Formats: sequence, structure tokens, C-alpha cells
Amino acid sequence: MTTYFLSCARLDERIALRIADELIAAGVSVWVDQYDIRPSQHWDRAVETAVRGCQGMIVILSPRSTASPNVADEVSVAIDGGKEVIPILIEPCTLPLRMTRMQFIDASKDRDGAVRRCLAAIRAKEPDAAAPDQDAGHAPSRLSAEVLRDAERRLTSFMGPIAGVLVRQAAGKATTAVDLYETLAGSIANPLDRKSFLDWITEHRPAGQVVTPRATKVPEGPPAPGGITPEEIDAITGALTRHLGPIAAQLVARERRAAASRHDLCQRLAARIAGEKDRAAFLKETRTA
Repeated sequence: MTTYFLSCARLDERIALRIADELIAAGVSVWVDQYDIRPSQHWDRAVETAVRGCQGMIVILSPRSTASPNVADEVSVAIDGGKEVIPILIEPCTLPLRMTRMQFIDASKDRDGAVRRCLAAIRAKEPDAAAPDQDAGHAPSRLSAEVLRDAERRLTSFMGPIAGVLVRQAAGKATTAVDLYETLAGSIANPLDRKSFLDWITEHRPAGQVVTPRATKVPEGPPAPGGITPEEIDAITGALTRHLGPIAAQLVARERRAAASRHDLCQRLAARIAGEKDRAAFLKETRTA
């Protein structure tokens, strides 16, 4: 099953997740960091693995995303890897140089129509899926396509491109989703990653529900610089999460070791926020926290 990586600026995540949810509901396997990265995973490592392991990429284009170094890096990796890139324009903007010759889908005035065109483009690229498991010598699965699709998307963040093969191999023997996940977990070497993958069994997301990013718990480490209390670290992490999403906890854990004071820590973190208005809002919130 072809998996598409969703690339977008953090400030565009609301509309990006709505588009992703509609594609997922239509049967497309979409890898979304808010859905597919467990709190215990390293955000940057999981994203890199997913980008390299996906077969295609959906890029949400706006002035924010074209200015985002993270989006630029993700697109470059996808293009260099020969992956199909589907740009969806949600606001007028100057297209990145490497995407100027690509045919983009305009969602700025008709989002529903854009989703239909995106779905049609994806379907046109899909290989004939008639009984692939039987042709490969695997028994037909008793599990739904949705369960298999979710398992593959989640396993991809740990295992990369081989995830699809592992899911197809395990699907013919598993009678329940629990059986499937426990079988697949045996392929994950790291015990913490294995536990993180298995935790998906007990977490269910109703169809169409947009999940807001969760801040991961800052790892235990040496005392914070400048006498910053754990409560202040939590408040700073929460404020940064509202601007950058799940990566905030990783950035706080990294920068706190180099910062000379609470003020220095907040300034270092503010530099990670793209918009001047959002940087000012973050600094104002952390001053009053």
C-alpha cells in the first residue's frame, strides 16, 4: 500500500490535518506526525525515517510552509529520492524553486474539490491492488483494510519502507488487531520503541477527529540552568508546543543544557519560531508564566 507523507508548516496544521483526515477516510495511507509519532519517540528521527520510507509526499503550500526550513528539507529528501510529490496550494505564495514546474492543486477557493483532485492523482498512481497478498503467497487477511493501513503507517515511523512487507506477512496469520500489533512489535529492536508501537492498540481516534499535538515529557537530566524550576520548564514547553507542536519538548530538553539563564533559554527557543508575531507571543507568555 502506497504511503504518503504529509508535509506542512506548523501554523497550517489545522487545514492540513482536515485534508489528511479526508484522504485517510477515503482509504489513502497518509503519514502524519501528529498521529503517527508516539510521545517516547525522537521527533526528528521519526520524521526522517518516514520521509525516506514513504512512496509519495503531499505538501501543503502557503507563505508559512515556503518559508519553513523543515518543509524545504522534507521536500528535498522526497525529490532526491525520486518520490511523487503532490503540492496543494491553500494560499497564494511564491513556489519553491524545485517545485516551480510541478502541477499543483489549488485549494485556496475549493478545498473539497482539491481533495477530490488529490485523491484522483493518488488513485492514478496506485498499482492494481487485486489480491496482492494471494499473488505474493500470503493468506488473505481477516482484518479490515483500515486496520492494516493504520498498522503500516505507524510501523513505518519505526522500520521505514520494510513496514509494508512486514504488515502483509503478518496480516494473513493475525485474527485480531492485537495479534497483528504484537507480531509486528517483534520486528522492532529497541524496547522503548516496541512499547511505544504496542501502545497504539489502546489508543483509538474516532473517524474525522483532528488530534492536537501532544507535548512529550521532557527527559530527566541535570538540573536546569539558572535555577529554572521544573514547573517553569513545563510552562515553557507548553507555550512552545502551541507554536511548534510535538518537537517542542525535544527542543527544550536540548537548549536547556546550553542556556545560561531562563531568559537565555526562552530567547534560544523563540529563535525556532518562524513568525515575528508568534515569537513575540511566545516570549510574552513565558515572561508571565
